[in-house]
Formats: sequence, structure tokens, C-alpha cells
Amino acid sequence: MILRHTVFALALVALCPARAAEGPVELAAGIFEFMAPDVAGNVAGNSIAVIMQSDVLVFDATLLPRTATSLINELKMLTPLPVHYLVNSHWHPDHTGGNAGIVAAFPDVEIIASRETRRLMEDTATVYVRTLEYESAQANQQITQELKSGKSADGKRLTARDREDLRAELLAEDRFLAEYKAAQRPLPTLTFDKTLTLFHGGRELRFLTLAGHTAGDVVLYMPAEKVLLTGDLLSFPVPYCADSHPQAWIASLELLSELDASTIVPGHGPAQYDKQYLTMVLESLKSIRQRVRDALHQGLTFKETVKAVNLDAIRLKFTHDDADLNASFYGNFTPILRQMYDEATEGLELYQ
Repeated sequence: MILRHTVFALALVALCPARAAEGPVELAAGIFEFMAPDVAGNVAGNSIAVIMQSDVLVFDATLLPRTATSLINELKMLTPLPVHYLVNSHWHPDHTGGNAGIVAAFPDVEIIASRETRRLMEDTATVYVRTLEYESAQANQQITQELKSGKSADGKRLTARDREDLRAELLAEDRFLAEYKAAQRPLPTLTFDKTLTLFHGGRELRFLTLAGHTAGDVVLYMPAEKVLLTGDLLSFPVPYCADSHPQAWIASLELLSELDASTIVPGHGPAQYDKQYLTMVLESLKSIRQRVRDALHQGLTFKETVKAVNLDAIRLKFTHDDADLNASFYGNFTPILRQMYDEATEGLELYQ
């Protein structure tokens, strides 16, 4: 396969095998996971529908209004009930970009998020579009160069099929960017700071703000069903670390590990039916944190720390040396080194 040519700084693009649309998976009675297809190489986060007595809660809205519309069409095949609550687990567009599609279908929907997530959505809306424009231009320039030279970035001669795929990628990226720029971005209407518990439609819904992947991550825990929805505090098969808050993330995962949950749904990837993956992510972060601290105590600069902290053993746990997953690990996980060094020294690498 031809991998996408860029990695966005935020968790919107995954360098891993392209994912096609999959049907909903019932996790517990009336609780369904939807795994949306990629759009022009841009991943769309999972959505989870919780069907209640008279309405539905949807956890995360996918990437675009049209991907949200596809989600709604699938949901309508399961239930005629309206969506009353929409939860944005965090501000990243692969989880909030479909808000407008759900609001269009259900105008009275209440959008739940942490107060910090609403602020981040407001503050980043315009500048994120400019980030996408920049990344898209870089990707298109590389594709155009490959088509002109007749060779891929690794020097291999392009086949006729390769050329066709690259031209299709250009068109798909242009369409995606146009759709994203044209979309409205409804903001959360119900926010909270730490915890929010709703007893609604025969279910107990416990929302917790647990920073880590972003400053405003929200998880949903349903104790009766022992179901935990984590957003991108967990992403399978490789965590997204580019703009994380490592200390808070470790603390949040420690808290999640203590919950009585038998079904854990990450922000990307299939549901987990034990805590093995959660534990692996937590222990990996704790191990890297200690190695960064050891490097600091030796007086190493950031560049020296990157060379000193070998992540190969951790990489193999996540990727099993699969080439595509290795690319995802290097693009999406290894930025944790900078995040941890920055957090431990309050940005000292800027002056080195």
C-alpha cells in the first residue's frame, strides 16, 4: 500500500493500514461500537451508541458531517430512537468534526464535553484549518514530485497503478480539505470540570475529565454494564502522543485501571475485553518517564536523551515489527520523548 505522505502534529492521521467501513459491534445490551472508515488517509475516531429507554447517547462524532451521517444511517437500522446526547471525548477533529452532521439530524441534541475541551475547540478552530492547509500542500507537493520523477520517495519506479493511486490521493485530499473547511463546528452545550453523573433512560452514566491525551479528555464509565469508553486516552494498536500531557496521562490510566470494567473501548481500534492493553500503555509510559528522568539526572540534553532512550523493546510490544505499525509508532508514539522532557524541565530543550 502507499502510506499517506505526512503525519499531522495532532492525532488526525494514522500511519497504519487503511481501514474500511465495518458494521457496528454490540458490546453489551444496547451498546454498539462503530468504526468509521478512513477519509483520504485521515482516520476517523470510533463512535459508540448507547441505546436507552427513549433516546440514544452517541460518544464521539467521527471526522466529517458526512461520516457522521453514515453513522446515523447505520444507527437508524438498529433503533428509531433519537440521539439526545452527543459526547465529545476531546477536541481533536477526528472525534468532533461530525458534530454538525449529528446536530443537523437531531437539532435538540445536547453536546457534552469538559469545559477545557470546549475552550480548545473554540481556540483551535481557525488555526487548525491553516495547519491542515499546510500539511495538505506539503503532501500534494511530494505526490506531484513523485509523479513528475516517476519514482516513489524510496526510489522505486512507479507502476501505472501507482500513478493512478497517487492521482486519486490528490483528488481525495482536495475533497477532504474542502469538506473540512466548509463544515460547521457546533460547540458543546453542556460542560463540566471534573465529574458528571447522569441517571437517564435506565442507565447510570459516569463522566470523568481525565487529562492526558489532551488537557480535557472525557471518559464514560457505565458501572452496571462494566463498560468503559476512553476516547484517545487509549488508541489501538499504537497510542497517539504528539500533543500529550504525560504526567496527567499516567495518573489517568492508573485511575482507569482501578475501575471495574470488563469492556474497554479505545478511541481507535476494536474493543478490549481485558486490561492487558491498558496496562501495556501505562507501563510503557511509566518506563519511558523513568528513563527520561535518568537521562536528565545525567545532564543529557534533549537530543542526547533521544539517542540514549532506546524504544525498540516497547515498539515491538505494540507493532510486532509490522512495517506499517512501525511507521505509526515512529510517527505517533515517539513524540512522547519530547513531551516528557519538556514537561520535566518546563521546556528547557528550547534553550539547549
